[in-house]
Amino acid sequence: MTAPAQHAHLLWQLTATSMRRLSSDRLLGVAWWFLDPLLLIAVYALVFGDWIGLGRHSDQQAYPLFVACALVPWRWFALATSQASSAFTNNATVLTSTRVNREAVLLSQWLAATGQALAGVAVLVGCMVVYGRPLTANLLFVPIPLLVLGCLSLGVAYLLCPLCVMLPDLGNLYDAVLRLTWFLSPGLYALARVPDALRGRYVALNPFAGILEGVRRPVHAGLPPDWSALAWSALWAVLLLLAGRFVFRRLAADAVRML
Repeated sequence: MTAPAQHAHLLWQLTATSMRRLSSDRLLGVAWWFLDPLLLIAVYALVFGDWIGLGRHSDQQAYPLFVACALVPWRWFALATSQASSAFTNNATVLTSTRVNREAVLLSQWLAATGQALAGVAVLVGCMVVYGRPLTANLLFVPIPLLVLGCLSLGVAYLLCPLCVMLPDLGNLYDAVLRLTWFLSPGLYALARVPDALRGRYVALNPFAGILEGVRRPVHAGLPPDWSALAWSALWAVLLLLAGRFVFRRLAADAVRML
């Protein structure tokens, strides 16, 4: 077996093991991959749509679908980065007892989380059917912001994986930052509701603005993405991916020695 084939086989085995681990400790197993985003959408729609009143705005009809368009991709990012941050600690025995590709260990956690998050796509499609959203040609643009999101999440995963071993409290701090960033991003409200005077800086400084709107506009409104906002998100994704791989390659060996 050639080296690339061995690497692919190892990655497949590690990913399959990680996916089994994600479902084996729950009574309903894989069903939670679908129930979790569905329940989150219902809670956010009830609290922010009905009780707080965001759903009563004319630009936010079908508020559960509005939330789902942002929550499904955001949940992918949160799962992928949080699980990848503990990739080394979850596989400490393998890393310290055998010569295994450290990057494959990280990527297996990221891929397993991606597989789990993809279940949310079925929930999003279901919401589209329930609210009667038409299938427009602009839906073909949805993979573009998702590709940007994948690069962004992978870059953050590369950064967190060795750093969370070397700085154990970083994982808890990251969880807090992750929750804060969700509320600072246009997930529960439209990007158009950000004041005009602040919107340019908001889009430039928030890498999720272009991504979440890039999914929501085609799915919820049948419009193409905001290409200017998405370009800023893509710039963030490329920079973080390059920085993340650099940090991972410099610190991964030291992190494994600390396990």
